[in-house]
Amino acid sequence: MSVALYMCALIAWSVALARIDFREHRLPDRLTLPAIPVAWGVLALTRPENLGFASAGAVVIMAIGLVAHRIAGLGFGDVKLAPTVVAIVSNSANPAENLVEWFMGMSILGGIHAVIHLSITRDRRSHIPFGPAILGGMLTAVSAG
Repeated sequence: MSVALYMCALIAWSVALARIDFREHRLPDRLTLPAIPVAWGVLALTRPENLGFASAGAVVIMAIGLVAHRIAGLGFGDVKLAPTVVAIVSNSANPAENLVEWFMGMSILGGIHAVIHLSITRDRRSHIPFGPAILGGMLTAVSAG
């Protein structure tokens, strides 16, 4: 698979998910669940040496996501997106660096989005979709690494 085709597929998938999350405040299973085996299959074919690291990373990120889901209101769709994103960002020569880049990009984009949203709506209880920040951070990490 060419890198350009791979990036186009990631961008198209990310834009579709982000649009739905902005509009409907959810990440649909029909787009998130089939992506899990695809992302892990691509990782297994292209960088099988990273499978152990990616598996450990996915478990940790999903555990953090489940805690955030229970106590902080993180959407379950965001939690289900985690194993796919971890597999995608781990598909590099330095998966640990890419994972940190994704996490930092996601945090920065999520914070910027929250500040803008709260300054416009002035409603601290309103729902702020986090999927676009997760996906934007992923695209940033993948394109940088």
